[in-house]
Amino acid sequence: MSEEYQSCLVSRLSRFVSLTDHECSFIADMEKDEHPRKKGRPVVSVGDKTEGIMVLKSGWAVVKADSSDGRSQILRVYLPGEVMGLAEIGSSHASHRVMMQTDGVICPFPRGGLAPLYSDYPRLGALLTAVGSLDQIALRHHASSLGSMDAAGKLKFWLLQLRSRLEVANIGLGNRFQVPFSQVEVGQAVGLTSIYVNKLLRRFVESGDMEIERPYVRLLKRDEWEKDCEFVNAFVDMDTSWFPPAIGAETTGSADLAKPA
Repeated sequence: MSEEYQSCLVSRLSRFVSLTDHECSFIADMEKDEHPRKKGRPVVSVGDKTEGIMVLKSGWAVVKADSSDGRSQILRVYLPGEVMGLAEIGSSHASHRVMMQTDGVICPFPRGGLAPLYSDYPRLGALLTAVGSLDQIALRHHASSLGSMDAAGKLKFWLLQLRSRLEVANIGLGNRFQVPFSQVEVGQAVGLTSIYVNKLLRRFVESGDMEIERPYVRLLKRDEWEKDCEFVNAFVDMDTSWFPPAIGAETTGSADLAKPA
Protein backbone atom coordinates (compact mmCIF):
# COMPACT_ATOMS: atom_id res chain seq x y z
CA MET A 1 0.00 0.00 0.00
CA SER A 2 1.43 3.36 -0.94
CA GLU A 3 1.94 6.10 1.67
CA GLU A 4 -0.86 8.29 0.35
CA TYR A 5 -3.38 5.68 1.45
CA GLN A 6 -2.23 5.42 5.05
CA SER A 7 -5.09 6.52 7.30
CA CYS A 8 -6.80 5.41 10.48
CA LEU A 9 -9.83 4.24 8.49
CA VAL A 10 -7.68 2.17 6.13
CA SER A 11 -5.79 0.77 9.12
CA ARG A 12 -9.04 -0.12 10.87
CA LEU A 13 -10.64 -1.82 7.86
CA SER A 14 -7.41 -3.65 7.05
CA ARG A 15 -7.80 -5.58 10.28
CA PHE A 16 -10.51 -7.59 8.52
CA VAL A 17 -9.54 -7.78 4.83
CA SER A 18 -6.61 -6.82 2.62
CA LEU A 19 -7.79 -3.69 0.86
CA THR A 20 -7.06 -3.08 -2.81
CA ASP A 21 -5.59 0.15 -4.11
CA HIS A 22 -8.94 0.66 -5.83
CA GLU A 23 -10.75 0.49 -2.49
CA CYS A 24 -8.14 2.65 -0.76
CA SER A 25 -8.63 5.27 -3.47
CA PHE A 26 -12.33 5.50 -2.60
CA ILE A 27 -11.46 5.89 1.09
CA ALA A 28 -9.02 8.66 0.16
CA ASP A 29 -11.92 10.44 -1.57
CA MET A 30 -13.98 10.05 1.61
CA GLU A 31 -11.23 11.73 3.61
CA LYS A 32 -10.13 14.50 1.25
CA ASP A 33 -12.45 17.26 2.61
CA GLU A 34 -10.73 17.93 5.94
CA HIS A 35 -12.21 20.12 8.67
CA PRO A 36 -10.16 20.63 11.87
CA ARG A 37 -12.20 20.70 15.08
CA LYS A 38 -11.10 21.76 18.55
CA LYS A 39 -11.81 19.85 21.75
CA GLY A 40 -15.27 20.65 23.11
CA ARG A 41 -16.61 21.99 19.83
CA PRO A 42 -19.85 20.61 18.38
CA VAL A 43 -19.75 18.44 15.29
CA VAL A 44 -23.51 17.98 15.00
CA SER A 45 -26.32 19.54 17.04
CA VAL A 46 -29.79 18.11 17.69
CA GLY A 47 -32.08 18.91 14.77
CA ASP A 48 -29.30 19.69 12.30
CA LYS A 49 -29.98 18.55 8.76
CA THR A 50 -27.66 15.67 7.97
CA GLU A 51 -26.10 15.59 4.53
CA GLY A 52 -24.26 12.28 4.79
CA ILE A 53 -21.55 10.72 6.93
CA MET A 54 -18.29 11.94 8.45
CA VAL A 55 -14.98 10.14 8.76
CA LEU A 56 -13.23 10.94 12.02
CA LYS A 57 -9.78 11.18 10.48
CA SER A 58 -8.08 12.00 13.79
CA GLY A 59 -9.12 12.69 17.35
CA TRP A 60 -11.99 11.42 19.48
CA ALA A 61 -15.66 12.42 19.53
CA VAL A 62 -18.68 11.53 21.67
CA VAL A 63 -22.43 11.31 21.17
CA LYS A 64 -24.28 13.07 23.99
CA ALA A 65 -27.86 13.24 25.20
CA ASP A 66 -29.10 15.92 27.58
CA SER A 67 -31.93 15.58 30.10
CA SER A 68 -34.31 18.34 31.14
CA ASP A 69 -32.51 18.74 34.49
CA GLY A 70 -29.25 19.62 32.73
CA ARG A 71 -27.47 16.29 33.11
CA SER A 72 -25.59 14.80 30.16
CA GLN A 73 -25.10 11.19 29.15
CA ILE A 74 -22.40 9.91 26.81
CA LEU A 75 -24.08 7.39 24.53
CA ARG A 76 -21.15 6.53 22.31
CA VAL A 77 -17.46 7.21 21.85
CA TYR A 78 -16.03 7.61 18.33
CA LEU A 79 -12.37 6.77 17.80
CA PRO A 80 -9.90 7.75 15.04
CA GLY A 81 -10.78 6.01 11.79
CA GLU A 82 -14.44 5.46 12.62
CA VAL A 83 -17.32 6.63 10.44
CA MET A 84 -19.84 8.88 12.16
CA GLY A 85 -23.43 8.85 10.98
CA LEU A 86 -23.41 5.52 9.15
CA ALA A 87 -25.96 3.97 11.53
CA GLU A 88 -28.17 7.07 11.14
CA ILE A 89 -27.89 7.28 7.35
CA GLY A 90 -31.65 6.85 6.95
CA SER A 91 -32.49 9.96 9.00
CA SER A 92 -32.48 13.46 7.53
CA HIS A 93 -31.95 15.23 10.87
CA ALA A 94 -29.67 14.58 13.85
CA SER A 95 -31.33 13.21 16.97
CA HIS A 96 -28.29 13.64 19.26
CA ARG A 97 -25.39 16.03 19.48
CA VAL A 98 -21.86 14.99 18.64
CA MET A 99 -18.97 16.78 20.34
CA MET A 100 -15.22 16.62 19.88
CA GLN A 101 -13.65 14.95 22.89
CA THR A 102 -10.16 15.94 21.73
CA ASP A 103 -8.74 18.09 18.96
CA GLY A 104 -9.17 16.31 15.65
CA VAL A 105 -10.13 16.35 11.99
CA ILE A 106 -13.48 15.36 10.50
CA CYS A 107 -14.13 14.62 6.83
CA PRO A 108 -17.76 15.10 5.68
CA PHE A 109 -18.88 12.87 2.82
CA PRO A 110 -22.25 13.34 1.08
CA ARG A 111 -24.90 10.62 0.93
CA GLY A 112 -24.82 10.69 -2.85
CA GLY A 113 -21.13 9.82 -2.79
CA LEU A 114 -21.92 6.51 -1.11
CA ALA A 115 -23.84 5.14 -4.10
CA PRO A 116 -20.69 3.83 -5.89
CA LEU A 117 -20.01 1.59 -2.88
CA TYR A 118 -22.75 -0.72 -4.09
CA SER A 119 -21.78 -0.74 -7.76
CA ASP A 120 -18.04 -0.11 -8.03
CA TYR A 121 -16.79 -1.10 -4.55
CA PRO A 122 -19.20 -3.83 -3.38
CA ARG A 123 -16.73 -5.55 -1.07
CA LEU A 124 -15.89 -2.26 0.65
CA GLY A 125 -19.59 -1.56 1.04
CA ALA A 126 -20.09 -4.98 2.62
CA LEU A 127 -17.13 -4.38 4.93
CA LEU A 128 -18.47 -1.03 6.14
CA THR A 129 -21.86 -2.63 6.72
CA ALA A 130 -20.27 -5.47 8.71
CA VAL A 131 -18.15 -3.10 10.80
CA GLY A 132 -21.26 -1.06 11.53
CA SER A 133 -23.06 -4.19 12.70
CA LEU A 134 -20.19 -5.05 15.06
CA ASP A 135 -20.35 -1.51 16.44
CA GLN A 136 -24.05 -2.02 17.17
CA ILE A 137 -23.34 -5.34 18.90
CA ALA A 138 -20.70 -3.62 21.05
CA LEU A 139 -23.20 -0.88 21.96
CA ARG A 140 -25.74 -3.52 23.01
CA HIS A 141 -23.15 -5.24 25.18
CA HIS A 142 -22.40 -1.87 26.81
CA ALA A 143 -26.11 -1.19 27.39
CA SER A 144 -26.48 -4.66 28.91
CA SER A 145 -23.56 -4.01 31.26
CA LEU A 146 -25.20 -0.80 32.49
CA GLY A 147 -28.37 -2.67 33.35
CA SER A 148 -26.93 -5.83 34.87
CA MET A 149 -23.57 -5.07 36.52
CA ASP A 150 -22.56 -3.39 39.75
CA ALA A 151 -20.64 -0.12 39.65
CA ALA A 152 -17.21 -1.75 39.47
CA GLY A 153 -18.34 -4.08 36.70
CA LYS A 154 -19.74 -1.20 34.64
CA LEU A 155 -16.45 0.69 34.76
CA LYS A 156 -14.37 -2.42 34.07
CA PHE A 157 -16.53 -3.37 31.09
CA TRP A 158 -16.34 0.15 29.62
CA LEU A 159 -12.54 0.18 29.87
CA LEU A 160 -12.26 -3.33 28.39
CA GLN A 161 -14.45 -2.40 25.46
CA LEU A 162 -12.58 0.84 24.86
CA ARG A 163 -9.30 -1.10 24.78
CA SER A 164 -10.66 -3.65 22.31
CA ARG A 165 -11.93 -0.92 19.96
CA LEU A 166 -8.61 0.92 20.10
CA GLU A 167 -6.90 -2.32 19.13
CA VAL A 168 -9.04 -2.52 15.98
CA ALA A 169 -7.90 0.99 15.08
CA ASN A 170 -4.26 -0.10 15.59
CA ILE A 171 -3.76 2.64 18.19
CA GLY A 172 -3.97 0.51 21.32
CA LEU A 173 -2.31 -2.84 20.78
CA GLY A 174 -1.58 -3.68 24.41
CA ASN A 175 -3.01 -3.13 27.86
CA ARG A 176 -1.88 0.50 28.04
CA PHE A 177 -4.12 2.97 26.24
CA GLN A 178 -5.33 6.54 26.29
CA VAL A 179 -8.54 7.55 28.09
CA PRO A 180 -9.00 11.28 27.35
CA PHE A 181 -11.97 11.73 29.69
CA SER A 182 -12.44 13.51 32.98
CA GLN A 183 -13.94 11.54 35.85
CA VAL A 184 -17.19 13.44 35.30
CA GLU A 185 -17.24 12.29 31.66
CA VAL A 186 -16.40 8.70 32.58
CA GLY A 187 -19.38 8.85 34.92
CA GLN A 188 -21.56 10.12 32.08
CA ALA A 189 -20.53 7.10 30.01
CA VAL A 190 -21.16 4.46 32.68
CA GLY A 191 -23.99 6.00 34.69
CA LEU A 192 -22.03 6.83 37.84
CA THR A 193 -21.18 10.00 39.74
CA SER A 194 -17.69 11.43 39.40
CA ILE A 195 -17.17 10.77 43.13
CA TYR A 196 -17.92 7.09 42.64
CA VAL A 197 -15.67 6.91 39.57
CA ASN A 198 -12.84 8.43 41.60
CA LYS A 199 -13.43 5.91 44.39
CA LEU A 200 -13.38 2.96 41.97
CA LEU A 201 -10.26 4.11 40.15
CA ARG A 202 -8.40 4.50 43.46
CA ARG A 203 -9.58 1.02 44.46
CA PHE A 204 -8.35 -0.46 41.15
CA VAL A 205 -4.94 1.17 41.59
CA GLU A 206 -4.58 0.15 45.24
CA SER A 207 -5.53 -3.46 44.46
CA GLY A 208 -2.96 -3.69 41.66
CA ASP A 209 -5.57 -4.03 38.93
CA MET A 210 -4.59 -0.84 37.12
CA GLU A 211 -1.92 1.80 36.71
CA ILE A 212 -2.85 5.39 35.84
CA GLU A 213 -0.53 7.88 34.14
CA ARG A 214 -3.01 10.43 32.85
CA PRO A 215 -4.29 10.38 30.19
CA TYR A 216 -3.14 6.73 29.96
CA VAL A 217 -4.21 3.68 31.92
CA ARG A 218 -2.72 0.20 32.01
CA LEU A 219 -4.86 -2.83 32.78
CA LEU A 220 -2.72 -5.18 34.86
CA LYS A 221 -5.36 -7.89 35.30
CA ARG A 222 -7.16 -7.73 31.99
CA ASP A 223 -7.69 -11.48 31.68
CA GLU A 224 -9.21 -11.60 35.15
CA TRP A 225 -11.46 -8.63 34.39
CA GLU A 226 -12.64 -10.20 31.13
CA LYS A 227 -13.54 -13.40 32.95
CA ASP A 228 -15.33 -11.60 35.77
CA CYS A 229 -17.32 -9.42 33.36
CA GLU A 230 -17.94 -12.25 30.88
CA PHE A 231 -16.53 -9.80 28.36
CA VAL A 232 -17.15 -10.56 24.70
CA ASN A 233 -14.96 -8.77 22.14
CA ALA A 234 -17.33 -8.11 19.25
CA PHE A 235 -14.51 -7.29 16.84
CA VAL A 236 -12.46 -10.50 16.83
CA ASP A 237 -14.67 -12.73 14.73
CA MET A 238 -16.09 -10.95 11.69
CA ASP A 239 -17.78 -13.22 9.12
CA THR A 240 -16.43 -12.15 5.72
CA SER A 241 -17.59 -15.29 3.88
CA TRP A 242 -20.54 -13.50 2.31
CA PHE A 243 -18.55 -10.54 0.95
CA PRO A 244 -18.60 -10.09 -2.83
CA PRO A 245 -15.18 -10.16 -4.53
CA ALA A 246 -13.19 -6.96 -4.77
CA ILE A 247 -13.36 -5.14 -8.10
CA GLY A 248 -10.24 -3.55 -9.52
CA ALA A 249 -6.59 -3.90 -8.57
CA GLU A 250 -5.12 -6.81 -6.68
CA THR A 251 -5.00 -6.59 -2.90
CA THR A 252 -1.93 -4.93 -1.45
CA GLY A 253 0.43 -7.14 0.49
CA SER A 254 1.10 -4.61 3.24
CA ALA A 255 -2.53 -4.59 4.32
CA ASP A 256 -2.09 -8.15 5.55
CA LEU A 257 0.38 -6.89 8.13
CA ALA A 258 -2.44 -5.04 9.85
CA LYS A 259 -4.56 -8.14 10.29
CA PRO A 260 -4.43 -9.83 13.68
CA ALA A 261 -2.33 -12.98 13.89
